[in-house]
Formats: sequence, C-alpha cells, structure tokens
Amino acid sequence: MCKTAVVIINENCFKAIEEETARSTSRHLLLEAQGKQMDLFQIDKNKPLTISDLKPKDYDVFVFISGIVFITHKGIAALSNLSLIRKEFSIIAPVSNLSNVLLQRQSPPFFYQTLTVFRWATEKILMEFQDTVVEADEIDDFCFALKKEMLQELPASLSLYDLHHALKEKKIKQGIAKGVYVHRYGNVYESGRDDLLQYVPLDAQNILDVGCARGLTGELIKKRQRGVVTGVEMDTEMAVIAASRLDNVINGDIEELIGRGNLGLYDCIMCGDVLEHLNNPWKVVKGLKSHLKKKGIFIASTPNIMNWAIIYEQLNGRWDYVPFTILSGEHVRFFTKDTCREMFECAGYKIRAIHLQSFSIPPKGTVFIENLKKAVTGINEEELHASEIVVVAEG
Repeated sequence: MCKTAVVIINENCFKAIEEETARSTSRHLLLEAQGKQMDLFQIDKNKPLTISDLKPKDYDVFVFISGIVFITHKGIAALSNLSLIRKEFSIIAPVSNLSNVLLQRQSPPFFYQTLTVFRWATEKILMEFQDTVVEADEIDDFCFALKKEMLQELPASLSLYDLHHALKEKKIKQGIAKGVYVHRYGNVYESGRDDLLQYVPLDAQNILDVGCARGLTGELIKKRQRGVVTGVEMDTEMAVIAASRLDNVINGDIEELIGRGNLGLYDCIMCGDVLEHLNNPWKVVKGLKSHLKKKGIFIASTPNIMNWAIIYEQLNGRWDYVPFTILSGEHVRFFTKDTCREMFECAGYKIRAIHLQSFSIPPKGTVFIENLKKAVTGINEEELHASEIVVVAEG
C-alpha cells in the first residue's frame, strides 16, 4: 500500500488570526488521514529542510504544498495513487480555483463556505473526471506529487524551498490530475465591493467608506460619479495604498474614532463587511448616524449566520473557521436578517431595504433545506439560502 509524506511549506499569506485559522483548517483536513499511510512535515524559512531530512526511502510518494492550500485526504490519496500508476509522469499536480497555469484552473461546481461543502465539491469533481491526467508544459507549484525516485535523483542537500526550480531544470514530464481539486486563496485584500455600488446614490457628494481596505470600492465610486470619498482603515499598510486611490484616508479603528466626533458629515456611509469584526457594532452604527446628513444613506453588509451550511455544520458538531467566509476567524459578532434590522432601527434609522445575497446550492444542500423546513415550521427559506445581508437605511 502506498505510503505518502505530505510536506507543507509555510508561507505568510494573510494577516493576524486569519493566518492562524487558515493553517489550522488546512491541517484539520489533512489530519483526517493521519496514520500509517500518511505523515505530515511542516517547514518554514526559519527552519528549512533538505531532501535528506525527509528520508526518501521511507515513503513511496511525496506531496508538496506551498502556502495555504485546502486539500482533502481523498485528494492526497488520489494524487499519490496516480503518481505510482501513471509512471510516464514525473510530477502530477491538482486543479484549483486559482492557478497561474490556464490548464490547471477549475471552477468549483458550486459555492462553498464550510469544509463539508468544500468536500462535496471535491467529490463531485473527482466523480466527473476520475483519474484523468493531461500532459502540461508547466504546472503551478502550489501543490504537486512526485515519486521517491525523483527525489533520490536530486542532491540530498537541496533545500525543499528550491525543489520546484531544480525539477524545472530537469525538463521532466508533468501532468495535471483533472479530478483532484484544491482550494487556493489569491490576493483577497485587493478586491472591491461592486455589489454594494448599486446602492450608493448617484447624487452623493461626500461618501465615507468604513473599512475601506485598499480603497478599491471607493475607487469604483469615483470612476462612476463625481464626489469626495473618504476611507477609514485601521491597517496602516492598506491605508497607505488606499490613500493613493481615495481623496482622504483616516488610519484608525472606527470604534475609537467614533467617540471623537471629528469624522465629518456625509451623504452616504458604507460599512462593507465591517460590523461583524467590531466588539460593539451597535455603538458604531448609532454613532455614525451623527455623521450622516439628513436623508443620507447608510449601506452595510454582513454575513448571514442563518445560512443553511452553517446550520448543517453545527448539527454535525462542527464550527470550523474558514478564512474570508461567514465563519472567518476575525468575526466576533454574528447577525440574522431580523437582528440586523433591529440594530439599525434601535439606532434611529429608517430601513429602506434589506437584501439577501445568495449563491448556488449543491444538491445535498437542497435536500437538507427541504428536511429542515419540514422539521421547523415557519422557517425562512430565503434566509437559509443567503450568505450575505445588505442593509440600506436612511438617517
């Protein structure tokens, strides 16, 4: 039976707790297969390993993972088995939602925010493509498998950080396993909220974007209409970048700034996925009202904790933190449609609209929702479908 060594090359991809939860989640997926047939090795630049440190003779296949990559134990097993069966390929890599190699890109069959639904997505892709391997001129090095013979052909003192470069120089035959899907994260901080843009009044002259990150949402607004956009961002590095895109940027924590009374007065205030990160979002929502002109518009979005996939996880005894989802490790407050409405109404706002944003749902999710509706009378199916709540309120 094939024995596999999984080598995780740690790289800093995110900030603060999101980095920790991402690594924890990735490791949790791999530990499901921990045992006699798979061993885990973790390395970083402060403690690099060489080929000899891995003891190549002890394993049949080596799977190398760079950075934050989500792969199931079934994915590891499939890569390992293909490496032994398809002897014509020296390296075999999986497909992913994100890759620099076009042939290696694969869209997931449905949207996922939890580990369970991610597993369902990988199973569906594996079922569709089975053990199909296509030859490729190049592969992305975020994840790949190779037989021990390949390692033994390289210098034993070679650092694992230099492994893929050394393999490239050998001009070996490479393959991509179309049925093995992994999840990768790109530059998640470099994105704008164009979904919120539609709610910004076209005649708004002064706009405050709380939690503006690198300023891309504000930049979209400025391209669409005339006006002054001010951003608030507590991360200093991102605030510097945002300053090159927006008219003004205030570098600070909105929970501290709100009590000083010097934020200014605006026609429109935006909080795109900010409230769930705050210790006291109720205080911030109420405090920002004094910075909103009469009849001004407040736009806020926040994850929907009533989403079916979250309920499914809890009923199965899980609450795994997955970066940049409803269950992000940075989220400290959670809302439903009704509790979100109450927060704004209690602060004195007039609700103009509450929108629920939804994504595609897998077949198993549809069955779960139907069973849940039978078990709980009066449950709101639209809210079960939704991943995001968008509130448009008037000051």
